[in-house]
Amino acid sequence: MSPGYQRPPSVRPINSLRLRLLLVSVLIEMVMLTLLVANGARLIQTHLGRNTQTRVEAQEASFNITLAGQLAERDYAALQSIIEGWGAAKSVTYMVVSNSAGKVVAVWGRDAAAPLPEAERRLSPDLDEYHGAFDITYLGQRYGEARYGLDTTFMSVARRELLQQSVAIAIVEVVLTLGLLAAIGYWLTRHLDLLTRASLKVASGDFSLRLKLEGRDEIAVLTQAFNTMSSAVESRILDLDESQRRFRAIADYTYAWENWFGSDGSLRWVNPAVERITGYAVTECHAMADFPLPIVLEDDRAMVSEHLEAAKAGESGQDVEFRVKTKSGEIIWVAMSWQPIFDHAGEPLGSRSSIRDVTVQKQSADLLVEAKSELERMLFAASHDLQEPIRYILAYTQRLDREFGSDLPERALNSMHFIQEGANQLNLLVKGMVDYTRSNRPMAAFAPVDCRRVVDQAIADCRAMATGSKAEFDVGELPVVLADPVLLFILFENLISNAIKFVRPETAPRVTITAEHEENGWRIDIADNGIGIDPQYLQTIIRPFSRLHSRSTFPGAGLGLASAMKVAKMHGGWLWLDSVPNQGTTVHILLPAAPAATEEQEG
Repeated sequence: MSPGYQRPPSVRPINSLRLRLLLVSVLIEMVMLTLLVANGARLIQTHLGRNTQTRVEAQEASFNITLAGQLAERDYAALQSIIEGWGAAKSVTYMVVSNSAGKVVAVWGRDAAAPLPEAERRLSPDLDEYHGAFDITYLGQRYGEARYGLDTTFMSVARRELLQQSVAIAIVEVVLTLGLLAAIGYWLTRHLDLLTRASLKVASGDFSLRLKLEGRDEIAVLTQAFNTMSSAVESRILDLDESQRRFRAIADYTYAWENWFGSDGSLRWVNPAVERITGYAVTECHAMADFPLPIVLEDDRAMVSEHLEAAKAGESGQDVEFRVKTKSGEIIWVAMSWQPIFDHAGEPLGSRSSIRDVTVQKQSADLLVEAKSELERMLFAASHDLQEPIRYILAYTQRLDREFGSDLPERALNSMHFIQEGANQLNLLVKGMVDYTRSNRPMAAFAPVDCRRVVDQAIADCRAMATGSKAEFDVGELPVVLADPVLLFILFENLISNAIKFVRPETAPRVTITAEHEENGWRIDIADNGIGIDPQYLQTIIRPFSRLHSRSTFPGAGLGLASAMKVAKMHGGWLWLDSVPNQGTTVHILLPAAPAATEEQEG
């Protein structure tokens, strides 16, 4: 291993894997050897006892055969000689022979008058002498009894010598096992030491380290796994560094002010754009409690707090505008969009918000609204101012026609008729412009309006203006909607006027007005049997001043549908057309229902 590796921390002996392995192995070895020695001693003792017992029984049978004849003949001198001969053997310690009457007739190794010890049933290795007894019989007849003593010290000696030899062998085996296990433990753990040093080097940041493979055993497999892990970690670290650089390149240089709030609503990250927009550095933002509320204008703070709570609850939002007080004291407008964010496993990480400075756009929008309002006021004023000269023109041309029409030449009459047509057209244009500019009242001024009453009034006015028209009207049940009655009259008047104006020759106009409740309000349909509109013009015909026919064929300003669309939008609704050429047109108007009417409908 390279000498430059960091040395691993030392391991206390009590925590050493090598020492634990040795201790456990020795303990197991000692337990097993103890069991083996104990079991061996038990087996030897058992077998030796059985063999000795068998030998004693055989010897007693031999004694009986020898002693029975002499005792039957009462040859006591021969009996004494025989037992003395047997007493010369080291294994027999004494022998006493008595006749059937219990009288001792021969004795060796003991005092004849001394009481005899009680005979034992089995041999015991714990005693140095065995006291035996057997009846002397011949052909089924008992002639007396023999009592003898047998030296059994050989059994305890054999057991002791076996135990000593077994213990010696066990000690040698334990020593050899200790040496072998110590060698194996060192051989195994030295590789673990190398892996430990290598791991510390990887932990210090050197991911290029690779260990040399030696052999094909488990240690080699572990070494190969370490090298694979080092390669994978190095690759992941490089990818992570690259990803971090890309993130910083994008996040730190994003023009918008970006924030990351944790699941608890606390600020986790903010990009440097916050300093460009607000003047506060990133560190100052992290130091603020409940950021960004401290820099939000007090009047907007409650609203922003509600949106931040919604973001914490996992909701999304877009382009919420509020005011921020910069570090220099300037008040700016910003727009915030936010959405929840999750990790790869789908666990919530909080929310991300993007805030941009919209002060310039806000000021431009205010200026645009103001300019639009001013333009509409000027247009309204100009439209009203134009009505008076137009009335003069029409009045005086009609007076000339009445008083001098019969005296004027044909060319003068034609010119006067052209003037009247132009004045009438100009009057229609001015009226359309007045209606168009009047459709800008705020929705706060709206109130429940009965559509049937407004439609009846619009039909009456249209009949009065279209003298000679034989239009038929079929009006169904109409709802109460939340609207401005004046604007609603302009809408119905323009649509009904178109329905009875754009008719086919030799066809009496027929207009059907119905209503149907929908989820978002009421849909009112105005259908006619007129000339219809080519489908390709259904979108463009709604634009202001759009015309499909000449003024001489169908007079008008081209503002009727545009005014109706504007009124529908001002009421939070919409207008669209369905038409079949030469069959008729249906105008659909979607208007919100009045609250009371909505509840009644739902009930």
